[in-house]
Amino acid sequence: MAAPLLAVSTPVSSSKLVLRRDARARRDAMSPGDRADASARISTVATATLLARVPAGGVVAVYAAKASEVDLAALDAALRAAGRRVAYPRVVADGRPLGFAEATLGELVAAPLGLREPAAGAAAVALVELAAVVVPGVAFDRAGHRLGYGRGHYDATLAAVPTAYTLGVAFDCQIVAPLDAEPHDIAVHAVITESGVL
Repeated sequence: MAAPLLAVSTPVSSSKLVLRRDARARRDAMSPGDRADASARISTVATATLLARVPAGGVVAVYAAKASEVDLAALDAALRAAGRRVAYPRVVADGRPLGFAEATLGELVAAPLGLREPAAGAAAVALVELAAVVVPGVAFDRAGHRLGYGRGHYDATLAAVPTAYTLGVAFDCQIVAPLDAEPHDIAVHAVITESGVL
């Protein structure tokens, strides 16, 4: 089933705060059960998609869900079981590319902004080693353009990994009408929701 398009009544350039607020509110309004079921469906499709593109031993960057984001614990487990390496991001500085390190979910530590990230001693992974990056977002459109949290980390990261396969993950309620891409915006290769691949 196709995800519904949500109307944008004012220019995106002047309404990013409203878009972020509304998309987060819709995501937050999902019941825990619906969110868990949708996360499981997203992880299943994401696993198949990534295993088809990343060879054994390749590094896939994922993220640890915060608040009501898509939970990728099942994706992490499936990638490891299939012989892929899994890395998690850590914030380096605002507007700069994220750093990445290999870690398990259980090894992540609390970080600012409600994030969980690899501990200081975790094995660092260079950006050039990333075969794929799974990207969170507040909203996506069907062309793969993303509305993030406004700090620029993933914008800078995607620009720094031009050869990596990039995969957005979101719930159906986070898919919006076409976003006005800015010069620094880089679309992801695909977006997966509980309804399938966009």
